[in-house]
Amino acid sequence: MKDTKSKILETSLRLFNERGYESITVRDIAKQMGISHGNLCYHFANTDVIVEHLYDRLLTEIDEQLLAPSFLQQVNLESLYRMIKHIFEKLYKYKFLMQDFVSIVRKNQVLKQKHRDLVSRRRTFFEMGLEICRYEGLLRDELIKTHFQFYFDQMFIISDYWLASAEVLYEGAEESKLDYYTKLAFCTLVPYLSEKGLAEYRKLSFF
Repeated sequence: MKDTKSKILETSLRLFNERGYESITVRDIAKQMGISHGNLCYHFANTDVIVEHLYDRLLTEIDEQLLAPSFLQQVNLESLYRMIKHIFEKLYKYKFLMQDFVSIVRKNQVLKQKHRDLVSRRRTFFEMGLEICRYEGLLRDELIKTHFQFYFDQMFIISDYWLASAEVLYEGAEESKLDYYTKLAFCTLVPYLSEKGLAEYRKLSFF
């Protein structure tokens, strides 16, 4: 049986996703759960605290698979695609965080710093994966200095803000959204692939 804190977080996530972070108060969450405002505030003082906990849960769910030994055993284009898909699936589950991210971090400097720290750690992780791909001959050498540095930044921008863009511009079926944007992010790697990498890319069954 789930405890009250877990139920509050799940209800908050659903309401934030459905109606947006700025339109939901702790009273709305308490009313939806059928508990008193005071009872909810005993566990979480305000929505900022709730969002921090949801952000931490998002990172935990991403890392449970991303940092698993079995996930890191083999690095190739298919495993890179699966990594992107896994991250995007979790971002979609907590989509309000990315859709309302600028508003959230303007109010919450703690969360802003957490995210900056996360990007720094993720950069090291992605650099390792791409370096292995270069070693395996799947990627070309840099055409210009800082080429891959800029690529990392591009990927973080896409990862953080694809949901905000999709909310405005995507016109396909909702059930196809995640697959579409995962492929969109992954195909940004194509200009960096060697002939060997392109051959492997063309063999991938999901394209």
